[in-house]
Amino acid sequence: MVPHRVVVTGVGLVTALGLDAQTTWDGLKNGRSAVRKVSFDAEGDKVSVAAEVAPADVEALGVRLPSDVRGRTSRFVHFATAAAHEALGQAGRPHEADRDRFGVVCGVGIGVPHPSAGYDVGPTSIIKVMPNGAPAWITILEGLRGPSLTVSTACASGAHAIGVAFDMIRLGRADGMIAGGVDTVITRDVLRAYSWMRALNTARDEPMETMSRPFDATRRGFVLGEGAGFLMLEERERALARGANVLAELRGFGASSEAHNIVAVAPEGEGMSRAMRAALVDARLPPDAIGYVSAHGTSTKMNDKEETCAIRRVFGAHADRLLVSSQKSMIGHTMGAAGAIEAVVTVLSLVHQTATPTLNLRNPDPECDLDYVPHTARAAPLVAAMSNSFGFGGHDSALVFARPEVS
Repeated sequence: MVPHRVVVTGVGLVTALGLDAQTTWDGLKNGRSAVRKVSFDAEGDKVSVAAEVAPADVEALGVRLPSDVRGRTSRFVHFATAAAHEALGQAGRPHEADRDRFGVVCGVGIGVPHPSAGYDVGPTSIIKVMPNGAPAWITILEGLRGPSLTVSTACASGAHAIGVAFDMIRLGRADGMIAGGVDTVITRDVLRAYSWMRALNTARDEPMETMSRPFDATRRGFVLGEGAGFLMLEERERALARGANVLAELRGFGASSEAHNIVAVAPEGEGMSRAMRAALVDARLPPDAIGYVSAHGTSTKMNDKEETCAIRRVFGAHADRLLVSSQKSMIGHTMGAAGAIEAVVTVLSLVHQTATPTLNLRNPDPECDLDYVPHTARAAPLVAAMSNSFGFGGHDSALVFARPEVS
């Protein structure tokens, strides 16, 4: 059987830069940092900054939900349903008769973090914390009756969700899938936990907006973020037949397990490079077809060095011609949403023929020696692009997108 081809016909985003894809894209393209003081009391803790969606904006996201739904759901569901609704609206909702063949796959890293001090329980407690609540409520609100799944692979959750949805359409098990990821885990306890792991930048003597600086020699940890990103994926011939506006084609998906360490990445990007090579093979594209890589780029010493090694292993001499950047320099590390948000940005980079910048890259690291598009977005003739995502536990993923006219 020849696999079906899969295209992207809609995108949706919720980030600390904006509550929709266009506003977020404008913020990223213009190099705006969303890092700020958190809205809750974290004084005295090691970390009190994050790329948090403002409380008033969170309230606005929930307003579109029916009041009874709003009361039975958590903020991660509000983020997910808003981003998915935008992607569906942009693509055009399927007819009632077709909705048995449209489903949802959502990546969720943590979902609702349980506070260490305990919490009150009640009749909605369980449904508020279920990680599968996000795809479940999307199907209920949008009337989609196809497959509905949750994927949880830490920071690669959103990317793996897109890969799973991609395969379901290719295999003919669905005609369309809303695929993406969400996480809203900026709480005092989560900040404390990542601080104890020494994963966050805990400096108190730096401007907030410079604390996330992927690939910089002075990087000292990531800044926590939150958000949601979704793609409307459809079988290509069906999308073309209905006259859909095709934004890009999803060409390849690669996944690998590092089998190395629960948090540390394998030396020289060995596991990362296997996922990237697998995505290129799946896409049936040579390495030199890729013009841009949306890096995982966490702003940690280990990730950025090893990801650079992996890119060089996979792309060889072509690595010197690649544009590589990290949106985490502006919106922080959005955990289970990261791979999905960055996949959406990769699609928009192809649409707008522009690579978003890496902020705060002022001190070049000799071990991170690629073109990371420092400070300012750059226009470029992009034919195909890759989005990388890597998660605790050794979950590695890469997605390859191409402009729709690429054969």
